[in-house]
Amino acid sequence: MSAETVLIEILGSHGRVQTRERVPLTAEQRTFTIGRSVAADVTLDDAHAAALHATVEITPDGKILATDLGSVNGIVIAGKRHQQAQGLELPDGTLQIGRTHLKIRTTHENLAAEKPHALQPSSLLGDPAWIAGAGALACGMQLAYSSWLGAPRDLAIVVVTTLISGVLATGAWVAFWAMLTRVMQGEWRWLRHAAIFLGIAAIFVAIEALLELGWFVFSLPQWSTRTAWLGAIAFACALYLHLMHASNLTARRAALIACILPALSGGVGHWLQARNQMRDVNHIAASLRIYPPSLRLRAAGTTEDYFHSTAALRDAVDKARKAIRADDDDEDESADDE
Repeated sequence: MSAETVLIEILGSHGRVQTRERVPLTAEQRTFTIGRSVAADVTLDDAHAAALHATVEITPDGKILATDLGSVNGIVIAGKRHQQAQGLELPDGTLQIGRTHLKIRTTHENLAAEKPHALQPSSLLGDPAWIAGAGALACGMQLAYSSWLGAPRDLAIVVVTTLISGVLATGAWVAFWAMLTRVMQGEWRWLRHAAIFLGIAAIFVAIEALLELGWFVFSLPQWSTRTAWLGAIAFACALYLHLMHASNLTARRAALIACILPALSGGVGHWLQARNQMRDVNHIAASLRIYPPSLRLRAAGTTEDYFHSTAALRDAVDKARKAIRADDDDEDESADDE
């Protein structure tokens, strides 16, 4: 059998390659040693590694077997520590000795396909820069439209102020997740977190607009908590994606956190908002969006019908008020007789 070369990669705390070392193998000698001593074939700068800590054997069919050489700390495979272990297979080629993580690569390794340097037109939707740009444009248009619907006197000033506030809030949110990613993963990933936040926000704006348009077209009664529910779902989706790209949490734990936090924050926020609206006598729960009446599938009522219904409502209220007064007078007369 011809000679073979094994590549040993020393990984950092974030799983990135720090150093590489090649170890030649022959048909007669298919094992090599790892330890802190210069006598080891692969020397580690790790005080928690023994002089000769472990041996690694590469079988002819490509299996990687690790053996502990009686060290104090043993060897760690797939997160489990083994001491005095003999011939344990490394399924993914990773091994921890002391506090050093190693990746063992052989000629039998299956490599992923080469990534294209330039983005293809079909992959633009997966590019974080395109997603962030499209989301920023959609959110900016929505903020400007909302400011215009308010019909302020100084429209330009309000629009610019609103956009600046939105940019600052987005920058603070993205910076927080980028910093967390830098600490946990060793990368900033600015564009990825910007794409997550702005993409989810744009989807939320689009769905909210479609639902409100549908409510208007079909003349449905208003659902007061619709925006709160949609906001909680959007927040949960964004939080899940942020956690998956910024931390080492499993998908299950990230999903659990993404469900609990929006539920708590959304519930408390909705309760506080409802209390404030009840105390505010000037609050009017009305939609600000403007749609042409021709979009309605069911014709709106006439002004005569509206005034007739209000008159009927007034008469009903007057009757109820008179009935209450009559009951109060009867109670007063009964009290005087006694």
